[in-house]
Amino acid sequence: MTYPDTYYRRTLADEKVRPPLAGLAECDTVIVGGGLAGLTTALQLARAGREVVLLEAERVGFGASGRNGGFVSPGFATGSDNIAAMAGAAAAQKLHRLSIEGVEFVRQTIKDLDIKAAKPRPGIIGVLRHDGGAELKGHAERLARDFDYPLEYLERDQVRAVLQSERYYQGLRDANAFHMHPLNYLRSVADEIERLGGRIHEATSAVEARLDGPQKTIRTANGEVRARQAVFATGGYTGRLLGQLRRAMLPIATYVMLTEEAPELIASAIATTDGIGDSRRAGDYYRVVEDGRRLLWGGRITTRAASPAALARELRREMVGTYPQLAALKT
Repeated sequence: MTYPDTYYRRTLADEKVRPPLAGLAECDTVIVGGGLAGLTTALQLARAGREVVLLEAERVGFGASGRNGGFVSPGFATGSDNIAAMAGAAAAQKLHRLSIEGVEFVRQTIKDLDIKAAKPRPGIIGVLRHDGGAELKGHAERLARDFDYPLEYLERDQVRAVLQSERYYQGLRDANAFHMHPLNYLRSVADEIERLGGRIHEATSAVEARLDGPQKTIRTANGEVRARQAVFATGGYTGRLLGQLRRAMLPIATYVMLTEEAPELIASAIATTDGIGDSRRAGDYYRVVEDGRRLLWGGRITTRAASPAALARELRREMVGTYPQLAALKT
């Protein structure tokens, strides 16, 4: 399995191909899924001295974990009020604190493993596409009060000083959040797992799971893993292996495109290295990459496979609608 010649392929730090599982493997914990959740679990278990085997159907970081906008910031897709309504205010606060810790975990992992290829850049700005400064200020005040988490409020003229678009109003800048190359991060985490003795098998789909009893068995096309614990971290790629887990998932996709190299043209519209996200559900998110030479633009959302060409047209239409001065920018 090879990655297409995109931003993710071109700057990939490590082209290592890990062999499929063949025969019997035994360990303390078997993990199915080589995305962010699976690799983070494997890393922490390996650091604790546990024997770990990780099975990945494609390649490490193949799915959304490795191919996304690269934003690392606290919070969840749904708002805190919705979480509180489902789980209670105390649980909602604990979950938000956990998300803040998650940002620090990724930052510290980059530092500890010296993952230069992740190219972390500080700062994410969330912008409104409607006039809503009072609401935005209130949100910033609540985060500062409840979590000691400061955000910088930006008036409309401050937003437009760095984003030359008529679409945007007020914004909040999170100086603690950052953005990075997600696939390079995951490949380096995988290397560290292996350095600590963990085993990773790519091109290895789990086809059967026997979970009754003290020993868990995961069978693949050419082998099986026996372990005391099994962790399933398949997310949107959950297949028929566990029906209950599959029924709990609704796979969705968002999309990103990469522009040609045009640093001067891009800088005429976007005069910041911060990542940008707007206030709409499934809204636009984008950032300059490769030292400002290209623009990585993401957005849209589907629950079914869609035509790449049609999606590219939609993303481009949104980019040019936001920044008419980028009409000549090729994608």
